[in-house]
Parts: sequence; structure tokens; C-alpha cells
Amino acid sequence: MTRTVISRRALLAASPVALAPLSYWTARLVNAAQDRAAEDGVAPNDGANADGAKPGAASVVGNDEITAASKAAAKRATDFLLRTFNNDDGCGSDVRHPSDIGCTAMVGLALLSQGHTVIEGELYKRVNRVLRYMLRTVAAMPGNNITSQFGTQLQNKIGVQAHTFFATLFLSQVIGEDSDEEKRVRHALTRLVRVIAQQQTADGHWGQESWAPMLGTVMGWVSLRGAHYAGFRVQASAEKTAAHIAKSMTTELGRNQQSWMHQLYKNATGVRVLYAVGKDEQPIARQAFENVLKLIKGSDSPFSQAGGEEFLSFHLITETMLQKGGVDWTTWYPLVRDKLLSVQNSDGSWTGHHCITSRTFCTAAAVLVLSAPNRFLPISQQ
Repeated sequence: MTRTVISRRALLAASPVALAPLSYWTARLVNAAQDRAAEDGVAPNDGANADGAKPGAASVVGNDEITAASKAAAKRATDFLLRTFNNDDGCGSDVRHPSDIGCTAMVGLALLSQGHTVIEGELYKRVNRVLRYMLRTVAAMPGNNITSQFGTQLQNKIGVQAHTFFATLFLSQVIGEDSDEEKRVRHALTRLVRVIAQQQTADGHWGQESWAPMLGTVMGWVSLRGAHYAGFRVQASAEKTAAHIAKSMTTELGRNQQSWMHQLYKNATGVRVLYAVGKDEQPIARQAFENVLKLIKGSDSPFSQAGGEEFLSFHLITETMLQKGGVDWTTWYPLVRDKLLSVQNSDGSWTGHHCITSRTFCTAAAVLVLSAPNRFLPISQQ
């Protein structure tokens, strides 16, 4: 008997009717009409100018979200990320650097966001390598953290559980792909989810010892959310996390003397959580988004001087606006997309200019932004 395998990624790609903006579906209908006209030998009235070129035809591919420039940039970035792989199947924080758990997970997510899975896509073997690395790492983990190593860039800036968060998020996005390792993935996720839930404080956060503890809290929340939607029971409180973030934001937004770096990542974390729990119309949530939008509209510094925290913040807000849709999405996405493209390195990478300087981490986060309109990550639909 022939067995037909349909991956979860293919189903997700076919199901964003309620999420895609109207312009996307308008473009799809126009393209379909043009295809039918071409089959009938009729030259369609497609808005071409006197020279036969369509307005924006040099930059737009299929719709107004993914452009030729962003598609090419994602390809160059992916080529760079492939160079960070090591013989142990992990990815270093840069080319020829020792494997780093968090960076490896981010590379895996970047590949998944482009439609590569453990069973399909040109780079499916690379996704499998990331999966094997993660499963070995979890199997060898100490009691309450995925690693016994401390003092990494991600831990110093996001929190001691940073690698646990990113590994959990990757595994939650790859489970259900009919992998031969499905049982091991489920076992690994069960173990990681238990650790993260146990480490949540009574106030709803995951520690205050890092440079950007709110990023740590939102990544703990995102990783558990991914596991929850993958069918895992989560013994942690999303409500406490939302309350903690709202309280922190109320305090922080009044500190106008803070640098744009602090304002960006703190507002981004608030937007990601508060919007997801249905509090997007609360004044504190709207103010946070408007502050970020004003910042990136008025200055190129958040891009030309970005560290990994900012790249991660761009990804968090992009995922939020992708799900929300409407004017917020159509205002946010072209702006952040094009400004990211303006600071890409010639080798396809993005560089962190402070704190998290890892080119692997920053590049993977940028790819997640550029690939967001694909809507291939399950978490993009949650």
C-alpha cells in the first residue's frame, strides 16, 4: 500500500485564510485571472505602463509581503547559516565557533519558517541534523537546565534558561512532522516543559538576573505556548506572566530617560504577550506598539546599531502583527522588512553590534522576520 504523507507545514500553508491580509488574496485572484487570460490567448489589462512593465514588478513576487529583494536576502542569509553547522550537527554562534544550543535552535526555526522540515524541502537534512543535536542535548541535560554551561551571551542577556527556551520552541514547532524520532521528540519536550514550568516564579517571570529579563520572560512564555498548542500540558500561569509584564510596562514606559535599546525590547515583549492574550486594545499595549513604531519610523539606529535583543524583538512583534493583521500588520511589516534589508552584510549575515553579537543568532532572527508571511511556523497561527 502506498503511504501518502502530508506534513503539518503543508496544512498550515493551506490554512491562513483568516490571517492573510486582503491584499494577499486580491493579488492571488488577480494572478489567477491573468493565468486564465494567458491560457485563452488574451492579453490582460494588468496595469502595465507604456514600456510594458508593471509598477513595482521589479520588486514584488506574488504579493506585497515577500519581495524579490527580501526573498534574495533570505536566500543569502540561509547560505550563511548553513556555514555555521559543525560536525556534531549543532551550529556555532558564528562560522567555525563551537556549537551553541540557542543558536542551533534559532537556525532550525529559520529553516522551518521557509518550509524546510524533517521530511520535505531542499534542506530537510539540515533540519534533521538540528533535531538530532537537540535530542542528544536534552538526553544529556542536567536536572533543571538544558545545559550546565553558564555565562553564554544568550544567558547573560536573556536569562539562565535561555537555551532551554529556544530548544523547547524549536521542538514544539517540529513535532508532528511524521519524523522517525517522534517519540523521542515528545519525551524531550515533556522534560523541557516541566523544567520551564517549575522555574517560573510566583510573580510569573523567569528571573531578573539578566540584562534583559523581560525578554527571558517572554521567551519562557512563547516556548510554553508553543508546547501547549502542540498538545502538551503546561503547569505554568500565562495570566501571571501577562500581569507581570503589564505591571513592568506601566513602570518602564514612564521612564523617558531610558535608551532606545531598553525601550524597544521592553515594548516588544509587552506587545507579544498582551496582544496574544486578548489585551491588545488596552492603553498600555497600544502605547507600547505605537512607541516602537515611532522609534523605527524616526530612526535607523534600531537597525544599524542592533544587537541580538533587537533582532529578536523585531521577530516577536512581527509574529504578533502577522496574527493580528489589518492596518497594524500592513504598517509594521514593510517598514521593518525593508530596514532589515538595508543593514544586511555582503556575506548574507546580520551582525549584532552590542550584547548579543552572534551573527548566527541575529541572522536567524532576521530570516524569521523575512519569512513570516509564509506562515509556515505553527506558532504563527497561535
